[in-house]
Amino acid sequence: MTEIALTQRDIKRIKNDIKLTLILGMLFTIGLIILLFITPLILTLFNKPADGFANRALFIIGLVSLPFIGISWKNIVKYIDLIRSRKISFKTSDYEIKKGKDGFILSIETPLKLKFDLYDKLPELLRLGEPIKIELTRLSKTLLYISQDGKNLLEKVEIEND
Repeated sequence: MTEIALTQRDIKRIKNDIKLTLILGMLFTIGLIILLFITPLILTLFNKPADGFANRALFIIGLVSLPFIGISWKNIVKYIDLIRSRKISFKTSDYEIKKGKDGFILSIETPLKLKFDLYDKLPELLRLGEPIKIELTRLSKTLLYISQDGKNLLEKVEIEND
């Protein structure tokens, strides 16, 4: 297992991942907060609110915002990986591709015990039994590179999907 510097493509991949999850998380949280504000607003227009209404509303908004905090924490870890600008690279033949509910899962046993969700077309490109080279970020374990012959199969699948 070696530690090497991130390439510009890796940095771009991580930044795009951060942007996507941050935007989706914010839209989800804003939608829930708006939904929670519209109902009480309509009720206050037609009736007098009960005692402690504001406290209960703030408590519910806080609880509903917890998923956004979790998403933000994952983005903070990815941002720390960007600042450190290092990735882990290793070769392994101790891996297995399993069919899961939502797609394929790559399970690696050595040198690190990891599981990654794969694109549906990626298992077709991998030759089972042959060693694979994998590169991932240190903290967030974001998969950046997977190859058997020097070509990044993640990029190949992404280009085909576009």
